[in-house]
Amino acid sequence: MNTIKDLDCTIYAGEDSLSLLQGEVARYLAAEPDATCVVLCEQAASKKIFPVLLRACPSLRRSKRYFLPASESRKHIETLLPLWKQWANDKLDRKTLVINLGGGVLCDMGGFAASLFKRGLPFINIPTTLLAMADASAGGKTAVDLGEIKNILGCFNRPRAVFVDPVFLKTLPEREMLSGIAEILKMQCICRTDFSVQRAEKLFTDPEYRNEALLFAIKNKTRITQQDFKEENIRKTLNFGHTFGHAFEALALRKKHPITHGEAVAHGMVCELYLSCRKCGFTRARFDQFANLINTRYGNFTYMEKDIPALLNYMVNDKKNKGRKIYPVLLSTWGECVFDKGISPLVIEKTLCDYLSLNKLSSR
Repeated sequence: MNTIKDLDCTIYAGEDSLSLLQGEVARYLAAEPDATCVVLCEQAASKKIFPVLLRACPSLRRSKRYFLPASESRKHIETLLPLWKQWANDKLDRKTLVINLGGGVLCDMGGFAASLFKRGLPFINIPTTLLAMADASAGGKTAVDLGEIKNILGCFNRPRAVFVDPVFLKTLPEREMLSGIAEILKMQCICRTDFSVQRAEKLFTDPEYRNEALLFAIKNKTRITQQDFKEENIRKTLNFGHTFGHAFEALALRKKHPITHGEAVAHGMVCELYLSCRKCGFTRARFDQFANLINTRYGNFTYMEKDIPALLNYMVNDKKNKGRKIYPVLLSTWGECVFDKGISPLVIEKTLCDYLSLNKLSSR
């Protein structure tokens, strides 16, 4: 079990890390007279994950429970309004500790709900999917979507603690595992100068190597967010694959054929590496190797030429943009990111057209 300090947040990662939750809750309640603790749980998975939580922390049996329909299609402020009304009716105050239990959407929404209610309640994140463990649970980003624009309403607020325990992965569906692997793969691409596609294949076949890579991802995300909490500089590198990926995710949701966040990021990384070949000297041989890996493990993201204006519109509205340029994260080589190169919408449009051609070639 590993303990990682992220300023005033402690991340406990590894086997049996959840066993430390009871002590964390007890210390908080002892230090805050009249404080209470509540649990916010992902509604769809509650029957699987809630018993795991209670076995590790029996004292939470007495805590008030709330359930949230935490899916990407419900990741809106309107979904939180009934929850906030319940919290107000139950007289939660600013000393109430909120424990967020669920995947990445739940951690995003739960952190956002706690951060805004009465100008801020303390919270703990317990991620229950590989994706949330690698990404959403740590780093202090909280958000909801506005219409089809992802994560445009949010704030920066670190949790008190994060518990990353692989016990929750034992019953995770394969597609959700693949989603999490994509985020781990992203961290390998942006942080490892010795990254190789051959070694990355082990993420899909070797659980021990995957656990090591998950810890690598958490440690490096913490290192980056400590340097740049408000995403003014190096933290932008964590968005590798997300400029295109968020657009793919939004289009799939609009067409009522949703894809996971990790699948979207996987396809987004292919597009951003292709653009890196054109703009930053990334080698075509390395791109071809990586694109083949994604195609083999995740298939293609398919869309039609008539969808390109919608995809471009999603990217133009990305919160990271400045002026009329779009700012995807590009790589000059593995581990060397370029995050301040503005790309014109015309070049992005050409990349989306080229990606269609690449998909046709790879599907033959």
